Amino acid sequence: MSLIDLDDDQRWVPTHVNVTVLRARGLRTKGKHGSRYLYTIIQVGKEKYTTGLVEKAEVPEWNEECCFELLPGILEDGGRSAYPPGSGDLVLTVMHRVLIGLDVFLGQTIIPLDKIFQDGMCPRDEWFKLNSKVGRKEKERGELQVTVQFTRNNMTASMFDLTMKDKPLKLHKNAYIYRLAIYKKCE
Repeated sequence: MSLIDLDDDQRWVPTHVNVTVLRARGLRTKGKHGSRYLYTIIQVGKEKYTTGLVEKAEVPEWNEECCFELLPGILEDGGRSAYPPGSGDLVLTVMHRVLIGLDVFLGQTIIPLDKIFQDGMCPRDEWFKLNSKVGRKEKERGELQVTVQFTRNNMTASMFDLTMKDKPLKLHKNAYIYRLAIYKKCE
């Protein structure tokens, strides 16, 4: 029985999707002397997250997680029609970083979130085939190992995004002063 089929008062509807990019294999070699500087762009709708850069690895491992807030009703049967195309898709794009010029596309996989939610089958450490860009001739591009989990956040207050723990925050100067005041008060 699907989670969608329950009565409205018993139905569990997620508000967020957590995505963990684990590793890749079989990627095309790019760069001078076959060097690799790889990262993955994770996107749901207009929100994007970029993994860290993995250097010179045959089998790059990221083990990075991010969380996206889902649009209301996007996972419901027919819920996609209320939103622009692609709003309910998880798009994973593997890229090769270059020093000069544009980074090089290595492959992409698109996972329809409504389909995996309705089927009740969340991918856990599953390998997804990387495809060529839409409209281009399909080539062997490797695979990406990913875990997808749906969660429900019942909190109304905003929380600090833990996926950004090691990255600098862009704060308004008054927010910085306010944080400094709180820090001094706690000493």
